[in-house]
Amino acid sequence: MEHLAAKSVRVFFGCLLVSLFPALVPTATFGQVWTVSAFDAKGNGRDPRLPDAAVLSYRYEKDADMLWFRIALYGTPDNSTAVRIAVDTGSESSLHINWWGTNKDFRFDKLITIRSDLSGIADASGVTGGAFTNLTKDNIQFRIEGDSVVVGVKRTDLMAKMKMSVIAAVGSGNEWNDDIPKMRPAVIDLSAPRPTTRLRELDFTRDNFQFPAGYKTLSDDAMPKAVGRGHGRTTLVLIPGVYSGPDVFEGFIARNESKYRFLVITPPGLNNTPARPLPSQKLSYAEPAWTRRVEHDVERMIQAKRVSKAIIVTHGFPGSLVAHDLAARHPEVVAAVIDVCGIPVQPFPSPKDPSGKTLATPAERVAYVDDAWSKKWFKYVTPETWESNNYPPAMYADDPSRGEYFRRVVESNPLPVKIEYLAEFMAADQSDLLSKLTVPLLALRPSFNEKLLKDPATSWFKMMFQDPWDNFAVNPKIQVETIPNSYARLLDENTSAVDGIIDRFLADTMRPDVARSHR
Repeated sequence: MEHLAAKSVRVFFGCLLVSLFPALVPTATFGQVWTVSAFDAKGNGRDPRLPDAAVLSYRYEKDADMLWFRIALYGTPDNSTAVRIAVDTGSESSLHINWWGTNKDFRFDKLITIRSDLSGIADASGVTGGAFTNLTKDNIQFRIEGDSVVVGVKRTDLMAKMKMSVIAAVGSGNEWNDDIPKMRPAVIDLSAPRPTTRLRELDFTRDNFQFPAGYKTLSDDAMPKAVGRGHGRTTLVLIPGVYSGPDVFEGFIARNESKYRFLVITPPGLNNTPARPLPSQKLSYAEPAWTRRVEHDVERMIQAKRVSKAIIVTHGFPGSLVAHDLAARHPEVVAAVIDVCGIPVQPFPSPKDPSGKTLATPAERVAYVDDAWSKKWFKYVTPETWESNNYPPAMYADDPSRGEYFRRVVESNPLPVKIEYLAEFMAADQSDLLSKLTVPLLALRPSFNEKLLKDPATSWFKMMFQDPWDNFAVNPKIQVETIPNSYARLLDENTSAVDGIIDRFLADTMRPDVARSHR
């Protein structure tokens, strides 16, 4: 899902009062797994008072030959909401006209219209003449479901072929306000086999912000799992992350038990530990509830174990966010931070710039996670979609079977746990904090290999794990090291080089003159 997050951060989402329409779908659920075609940012319509499109998805019922569109809104449809769906059916003999919305280059030959006074399908000639039901009238099925409008049409009423290009628009009455997608039309191929990777399926009967019945959570006053190892003089606080697995530090600990003392703190919910209760869906990710609680746990554990000048070693989030914030707020407590295969800040283009060239402000980042990612995607994402877009075996190791083993272990964490920690990470922007950090930080980043970094399916490794660190290497307190021939499990690869870099970093950090400079 990290992959989809990285991509769709560059990509990423009417309907009238039911009684006003002649064709009414029964209120019983008729199948809830949908394929997402497009996301749209909040607030980029022409008029903020009118409906604002969020997500365009579809599903095809082959036996009935019914095509369903679902348009989710930021907000709730009402009796004034109108929907138009422009379709290029691929017919070379049909008259085509240009779309009047954002993408004026898009040419279509069929238009589905739903508004309070009519519903039907028109061809290009009908649209030009204002006859929006000149092909069929009152043959559109529809329903309002929560924040969405569901529109159903017999495929043969719309087109003869199975492949089409689509743009949908929402508005009020005759006035359109927001269309989706904006840059290019959504291409839908009803004859294509179901993909085996990069699924875009949502199940609207799910709620991933709830644990299954009977799940036992960790009480608020309980501490997370913490295990002590080793007998050296220097204590390292180790925090595994979402993409770590339970044994990510095992090899490093075994090699260095006589050199360091280790305190391994597992964030609740990961690696077969109970999670804390999920935060209220009404809360904003501007305040990352679980990550803040892990930070409080780590701080309390450091105090309880009487660790002086703690050195925190993390493997990804949420531990990296915790370590950075503790180091910034309490440099008298944290002597140094070591980020192993960490992502300092997830690249996040501004949702207001369709080109993706403008970086999001911290407020835009939080708002998009709150309004779009959380409510429109993470809540309904299927486990199959999650795994098919998340960390691939090639991220973990060069050996495919070893990489697949690690992938399976990581994905065994409960989906609500993975979602909560990822959403909190996506909303976080520690750029200012890291640029001003006064505590020494060592970033160990994997090199992967040129083939992976050039492959479009895995090129995001560079964008996530490598490039962001370049922006912070100008801070003299931040040391960035790329480990040759390494992957996400780099503590188990090229071990002599890794251990040597860590030993030298800690030796420099703990020198009396260096330690005094950080007090």
